[in-house]
Amino acid sequence: MKNSRKILSLAVALLLLLTSLPPVFVSANGASAGALSPLHTEGEKLVDANGNEVRLRGVNLGGWLIQEDWFCPADNGKRGDHRTLETLISRFGTEKAYELYNVYWDNWITEYDFAEIAGMGFNCVRIPFWYRNFQSDDNGTWILNDAGEKDFSRLDRALELCGKYGLYAILDFHGANGNQGAQDHCGQKDNCHFFDLNAQGKAYRRQATEIWSLLAERYAGNAAVAMFDLLNEPLCDVNVLRRNYPVLNGWYDDAYRAIRAKDPARVVCMMGTWDIGKLPNPVLKGWTNVVYQLHQYNSKIEGFQSRIDASKALHYNVPLYAGEFHPTAETEESRVNCTVGDILALYEAEGVNWTVWTWKGYNSWAAWADWFIYGSTEAPLIVDPEKDSYETIAEKWGAMATNGGHFYSGHLDEEVLPFLPDGKEAEPAGESGFAAFFRKLTRRFRAFVELIAVLFT
Repeated sequence: MKNSRKILSLAVALLLLLTSLPPVFVSANGASAGALSPLHTEGEKLVDANGNEVRLRGVNLGGWLIQEDWFCPADNGKRGDHRTLETLISRFGTEKAYELYNVYWDNWITEYDFAEIAGMGFNCVRIPFWYRNFQSDDNGTWILNDAGEKDFSRLDRALELCGKYGLYAILDFHGANGNQGAQDHCGQKDNCHFFDLNAQGKAYRRQATEIWSLLAERYAGNAAVAMFDLLNEPLCDVNVLRRNYPVLNGWYDDAYRAIRAKDPARVVCMMGTWDIGKLPNPVLKGWTNVVYQLHQYNSKIEGFQSRIDASKALHYNVPLYAGEFHPTAETEESRVNCTVGDILALYEAEGVNWTVWTWKGYNSWAAWADWFIYGSTEAPLIVDPEKDSYETIAEKWGAMATNGGHFYSGHLDEEVLPFLPDGKEAEPAGESGFAAFFRKLTRRFRAFVELIAVLFT
């Protein structure tokens, strides 16, 4: 029976190889997609400076500035990026550890990715980051640049590329010191102390507010920033008795007012995990120019619909944004009317802004999954932070560029493409039809070979 399943899987993979060549999306010559107009809210819509509605249709740059080992090339036992970083610091020292991370950050997302994203037809990227991108320890020690100033160069460069390629950016605070949730995607699993009522909890919240204040000052008036996403999935998987929503909404108010003091016009985004009803009516808080965010992981399309209906029934009169979403059914057979495409059709009909999760992924099934636009399954490049040498880690993470020969198309693009206004294949300038076909065939064949290796090992 086991061999029969392998043979069937092999046959399916061969069929994919022959019949579903994936598109490659490139902006010819890296040309700019045009000037961006600053956004603000008008009722349930996002509009530009001329009052034209702008529907955000984007993709997350997950795993770039904060890793999650289920789809990133580092094995930390699913404990979070904090464990990987601290392990490297303990082995090599802070400076060398950050040298390794800089290799990773330089390669996981490059200008090539921004060009591809724009060429595919997206108009937005959500950029998850965490406090350790700016601070080298848990005590708030700032990383400084050569001029002795706080180093925000990663976000600076990302916004520069967004401007170049006509992409809006959503800056997403994915991991705060103290950890705002119980899962590893906020940096550290089972370590949620951000909402503690003691002095340390208050210090964590002050630190997060300070980061937003500095970012608001730095990017005030920057039209490439669509909005500030204040905190990713707060209180996610936290024991129900510890879910302190009054403290969360109190911190939202502090962060909102700190941002307004430096950037009065910026759109601010907030989410209540997993229910918009966890958030207050913005009128009662005096909040303006705000967006409320949903993250939806459901097995049936009715679950997605009911959450949107419940959100609209509150009459908060704010734009809705689905920052992350995916069907949770494990098999294609059980995903009746609940594919990524079905969810996007619902969002389009309901006027919900969205960013799919995620641009690229790295695990044993990433090259053919509908979680990623690009995927890789090359296990030898996964880093063991406890055992791999400095040189080995640098070599592995240095191979993570999307166009470096190790990443292939997943299947998320097939679901998303019909919902992008300019979603059509954009070939590199000057490439012949035969060259384009051969390039795609080669990429699919390499993914096919990887699948064989996984099935028969």
